Amino acid sequence: MSAFYPQVKPETLLLLQTIAKGMEKDPFYLDSDSCPYPEDMKSFLRTHLGLAANPVSLDLFPDDQALEEAVDAQIKRLINDLEGFSKQLGTADHSEKLQYFKTKSVLIDKLVNMQERIINLKEMSEFRAVVLQFMDEVCTKDQISDLMKRLDGIFGTTHDDL
Repeated sequence: MSAFYPQVKPETLLLLQTIAKGMEKDPFYLDSDSCPYPEDMKSFLRTHLGLAANPVSLDLFPDDQALEEAVDAQIKRLINDLEGFSKQLGTADHSEKLQYFKTKSVLIDKLVNMQERIINLKEMSEFRAVVLQFMDEVCTKDQISDLMKRLDGIFGTTHDDL
């Protein structure tokens, strides 16, 4: 059985390279209002030119919820990329498959640990906010200062941190 190889003109390759460079320079290149491509073509270009999903901006987060959602999206993207790579491996690539599964297991373990740390930090932040609000409502400034001095170092912080 012979495979079919359609004729690809050099101009077509040049156009795809131009799109890939645009995507490298600007992760939102395909999301611009001026982008003329239909959604199925954008999806194909993202997948086959290196960006498997819509880009997620990691620059500014209005709140912790946005950060958590962005981290979740990055984790999902990485897992999808790994799965896509595994499908590209042929049956003769035994050593590459073994390396792929080792890498995947290590990455997933690290990603789960990172998610747990984010959840713990979020819970600690919420706890601090509740304690500080309670202290502001119930305690005087001198009582708050005295409590901070007593707690100094217990949580690995100084009273300036709280």
